[in-house]
Amino acid sequence: MILIYYIEDNKSIKSIIKKTIQNDGLLGVGFQNGEDLLHEFHSQKPDIILLNDKLLGMSGLDILKEIRRKDRDVPVIMISALQGGIDKIIALDTGADDYITEPFGALELLSRIQSKIKKNIDDKIYQIGNVNLDDKQHSCLVNDKEIYFTNKEFSILRLLMKNKTKVVSKESIFRNVWETDFIGETRTLDMHIKSLRQKLKSKEASAEIKTIRGIGYIIEW
Repeated sequence: MILIYYIEDNKSIKSIIKKTIQNDGLLGVGFQNGEDLLHEFHSQKPDIILLNDKLLGMSGLDILKEIRRKDRDVPVIMISALQGGIDKIIALDTGADDYITEPFGALELLSRIQSKIKKNIDDKIYQIGNVNLDDKQHSCLVNDKEIYFTNKEFSILRLLMKNKTKVVSKESIFRNVWETDFIGETRTLDMHIKSLRQKLKSKEASAEIKTIRGIGYIIEW
Protein backbone atom coordinates (compact mmCIF):
# COMPACT_ATOMS: atom_id res chain seq x y z
CA MET A 1 0.00 0.00 0.00
CA ILE A 2 1.37 3.38 -1.08
CA LEU A 3 1.50 5.81 1.84
CA ILE A 4 1.12 9.55 1.21
CA TYR A 5 1.53 12.34 3.75
CA TYR A 6 -0.07 15.69 2.99
CA ILE A 7 -0.59 19.05 4.64
CA GLU A 8 -2.88 21.72 3.19
CA ASP A 9 -4.77 24.53 4.95
CA ASN A 10 -7.11 25.38 2.06
CA LYS A 11 -10.26 23.31 2.63
CA SER A 12 -11.22 22.96 -1.04
CA ILE A 13 -7.71 21.95 -2.08
CA LYS A 14 -7.47 19.59 0.89
CA SER A 15 -10.71 17.95 -0.22
CA ILE A 16 -9.33 17.43 -3.75
CA ILE A 17 -6.16 15.86 -2.33
CA LYS A 18 -8.07 13.55 0.01
CA LYS A 19 -10.54 12.37 -2.64
CA THR A 20 -7.81 11.89 -5.26
CA ILE A 21 -5.79 9.70 -2.91
CA GLN A 22 -8.79 7.67 -1.79
CA ASN A 23 -10.21 7.18 -5.29
CA ASP A 24 -6.90 5.78 -6.51
CA GLY A 25 -6.77 3.26 -3.68
CA LEU A 26 -3.82 4.92 -1.93
CA LEU A 27 -3.39 5.51 1.78
CA GLY A 28 -3.32 9.19 2.74
CA VAL A 29 -2.54 10.71 6.12
CA GLY A 30 -3.29 14.41 6.56
CA PHE A 31 -1.66 16.67 9.13
CA GLN A 32 -2.69 19.96 10.71
CA ASN A 33 0.81 21.40 10.99
CA GLY A 34 4.42 20.82 10.04
CA GLU A 35 5.51 19.68 13.47
CA ASP A 36 3.05 16.77 13.45
CA LEU A 37 4.08 15.73 9.94
CA LEU A 38 7.79 15.77 10.80
CA HIS A 39 7.19 13.81 14.00
CA GLU A 40 5.47 11.04 12.05
CA PHE A 41 8.04 11.24 9.25
CA HIS A 42 10.85 10.57 11.70
CA SER A 43 9.11 7.38 12.86
CA GLN A 44 7.87 6.22 9.46
CA LYS A 45 8.89 7.31 5.97
CA PRO A 46 6.02 7.64 3.46
CA ASP A 47 6.22 6.97 -0.27
CA ILE A 48 5.42 10.58 -1.19
CA ILE A 49 4.71 13.92 0.51
CA LEU A 50 2.44 16.77 -0.62
CA LEU A 51 3.23 20.16 0.92
CA ASN A 52 1.56 23.56 0.71
CA ASP A 53 4.28 26.19 0.57
CA LYS A 54 2.38 28.83 2.58
CA LEU A 55 1.21 27.58 5.96
CA LEU A 56 0.57 29.26 9.26
CA GLY A 57 3.45 28.60 11.63
CA MET A 58 6.03 26.35 10.03
CA SER A 59 6.04 27.00 6.26
CA GLY A 60 6.12 24.32 3.59
CA LEU A 61 9.67 25.31 2.66
CA ASP A 62 10.78 24.98 6.28
CA ILE A 63 9.21 21.52 6.44
CA LEU A 64 10.93 20.59 3.18
CA LYS A 65 14.30 21.71 4.53
CA GLU A 66 13.87 19.50 7.60
CA ILE A 67 12.86 16.54 5.44
CA ARG A 68 15.88 16.95 3.19
CA ARG A 69 18.23 17.09 6.17
CA LYS A 70 17.14 13.55 6.97
CA ASP A 71 16.21 12.11 3.59
CA ARG A 72 17.14 12.92 -0.02
CA ASP A 73 15.01 10.28 -1.72
CA VAL A 74 11.36 10.59 -0.64
CA PRO A 75 9.44 12.45 -3.42
CA VAL A 76 7.99 15.80 -2.36
CA ILE A 77 5.45 17.75 -4.42
CA MET A 78 5.05 21.39 -3.45
CA ILE A 79 1.58 22.90 -3.85
CA SER A 80 1.29 26.67 -4.22
CA ALA A 81 -1.15 29.44 -5.09
CA LEU A 82 1.81 31.50 -6.28
CA GLN A 83 2.30 31.59 -10.04
CA GLY A 84 5.70 33.31 -10.09
CA GLY A 85 8.59 31.45 -11.63
CA ILE A 86 10.94 32.49 -8.83
CA ASP A 87 8.76 30.68 -6.27
CA LYS A 88 8.98 27.46 -8.27
CA ILE A 89 12.75 27.83 -8.59
CA ILE A 90 13.13 28.35 -4.84
CA ALA A 91 11.02 25.27 -4.07
CA LEU A 92 12.92 23.05 -6.53
CA ASP A 93 16.28 24.36 -5.33
CA THR A 94 15.24 23.61 -1.74
CA GLY A 95 14.62 19.99 -2.67
CA ALA A 96 11.09 19.65 -4.05
CA ASP A 97 10.70 17.07 -6.84
CA ASP A 98 7.71 18.80 -8.43
CA TYR A 99 5.69 22.00 -8.17
CA ILE A 100 1.97 22.32 -8.86
CA THR A 101 0.06 25.61 -8.83
CA GLU A 102 -3.51 26.17 -7.69
CA PRO A 103 -6.13 25.77 -8.97
CA PHE A 104 -5.69 22.23 -10.25
CA GLY A 105 -7.91 19.25 -10.82
CA ALA A 106 -7.87 15.70 -9.51
CA LEU A 107 -6.55 14.25 -12.78
CA GLU A 108 -3.54 16.58 -12.84
CA LEU A 109 -2.72 15.86 -9.22
CA LEU A 110 -3.09 12.11 -9.73
CA SER A 111 -0.79 12.24 -12.76
CA ARG A 112 1.89 14.05 -10.73
CA ILE A 113 1.56 11.60 -7.83
CA GLN A 114 1.70 8.48 -10.02
CA SER A 115 4.73 9.79 -11.89
CA LYS A 116 6.73 10.35 -8.71
CA ILE A 117 5.66 7.11 -7.08
CA LYS A 118 6.55 5.06 -10.15
CA LYS A 119 9.96 6.67 -10.39
CA ASN A 120 10.63 6.03 -6.71
CA ILE A 121 9.49 2.41 -6.35
CA ASP A 122 10.38 0.78 -9.70
CA ASP A 123 12.92 -1.99 -9.14
CA LYS A 124 13.18 -1.06 -5.45
CA ILE A 125 15.66 -3.26 -3.62
CA TYR A 126 16.32 -3.02 0.10
CA GLN A 127 19.45 -4.46 1.69
CA ILE A 128 20.37 -4.91 5.32
CA GLY A 129 23.41 -7.01 6.07
CA ASN A 130 23.11 -10.21 4.05
CA VAL A 131 19.34 -9.77 3.57
CA ASN A 132 18.22 -8.54 0.15
CA LEU A 133 14.55 -7.79 -0.46
CA ASP A 134 13.33 -7.16 -4.02
CA ASP A 135 10.01 -5.34 -3.87
CA LYS A 136 9.24 -5.67 -7.57
CA GLN A 137 9.97 -9.42 -7.69
CA HIS A 138 8.40 -9.94 -4.25
CA SER A 139 11.41 -12.02 -3.23
CA CYS A 140 13.93 -12.08 -0.43
CA LEU A 141 17.43 -13.57 -0.49
CA VAL A 142 19.68 -14.32 2.46
CA ASN A 143 23.24 -15.25 1.49
CA ASP A 144 21.87 -15.60 -2.07
CA LYS A 145 19.39 -18.25 -0.92
CA GLU A 146 15.70 -17.47 -1.26
CA ILE A 147 13.57 -17.33 1.84
CA TYR A 148 9.80 -17.63 1.55
CA PHE A 149 7.40 -15.37 3.42
CA THR A 150 3.65 -15.02 3.47
CA ASN A 151 2.29 -11.79 1.98
CA LYS A 152 1.81 -10.23 5.42
CA GLU A 153 5.29 -11.30 6.57
CA PHE A 154 6.83 -9.85 3.42
CA SER A 155 4.95 -6.56 3.90
CA ILE A 156 6.09 -6.28 7.52
CA LEU A 157 9.72 -7.02 6.63
CA ARG A 158 9.62 -4.54 3.75
CA LEU A 159 8.25 -1.83 6.06
CA LEU A 160 10.97 -2.50 8.64
CA MET A 161 13.75 -2.56 6.02
CA LYS A 162 12.41 0.57 4.36
CA ASN A 163 12.63 2.33 7.72
CA LYS A 164 15.95 0.81 8.78
CA THR A 165 17.55 2.46 11.84
CA LYS A 166 14.07 3.72 12.83
CA VAL A 167 11.56 2.25 15.25
CA VAL A 168 8.32 1.35 13.46
CA SER A 169 5.31 1.56 15.74
CA LYS A 170 2.69 -1.16 15.95
CA GLU A 171 0.16 1.43 14.80
CA SER A 172 2.19 2.05 11.65
CA ILE A 173 2.44 -1.66 10.91
CA PHE A 174 -1.32 -2.16 11.26
CA ARG A 175 -2.00 0.92 9.16
CA ASN A 176 0.31 -0.19 6.33
CA VAL A 177 -0.04 -3.96 6.38
CA TRP A 178 -3.61 -4.50 7.60
CA GLU A 179 -4.85 -1.09 6.40
CA THR A 180 -6.47 -0.22 9.70
CA ASP A 181 -5.76 2.21 12.54
CA PHE A 182 -7.19 -0.22 15.10
CA ILE A 183 -4.51 -2.31 16.73
CA GLY A 184 -6.73 -3.96 19.39
CA GLU A 185 -5.58 -7.57 19.67
CA THR A 186 -1.87 -7.60 18.84
CA ARG A 187 -1.44 -11.38 19.04
CA THR A 188 -1.68 -11.64 15.23
CA LEU A 189 1.19 -9.19 14.81
CA ASP A 190 3.23 -10.96 17.49
CA MET A 191 2.80 -14.26 15.63
CA HIS A 192 3.94 -12.73 12.34
CA ILE A 193 7.00 -11.17 13.99
CA LYS A 194 7.86 -14.50 15.63
CA SER A 195 7.61 -16.30 12.28
CA LEU A 196 9.76 -13.67 10.58
CA ARG A 197 12.45 -14.03 13.25
CA GLN A 198 12.48 -17.82 12.95
CA LYS A 199 12.74 -17.77 9.15
CA LEU A 200 15.52 -15.17 9.17
CA LYS A 201 17.44 -17.07 11.85
CA SER A 202 17.06 -20.37 9.98
CA LYS A 203 18.91 -18.84 7.03
CA GLU A 204 21.58 -17.25 9.27
CA ALA A 205 20.46 -13.72 8.43
CA SER A 206 22.60 -10.97 9.93
CA ALA A 207 19.51 -8.75 10.26
CA GLU A 208 17.56 -9.03 13.48
CA ILE A 209 14.10 -7.73 14.41
CA LYS A 210 14.16 -6.24 17.89
CA THR A 211 11.21 -5.31 20.07
CA ILE A 212 11.05 -1.79 21.49
CA ARG A 213 8.77 -2.33 24.45
CA GLY A 214 5.59 -0.29 24.37
CA ILE A 215 6.34 1.16 20.91
CA GLY A 216 7.03 -1.32 18.13
CA TYR A 217 9.95 -2.89 16.28
CA ILE A 218 13.26 -2.03 14.64
CA ILE A 219 15.46 -4.08 12.32
CA GLU A 220 19.18 -4.00 13.04
CA TRP A 221 22.31 -5.84 11.89
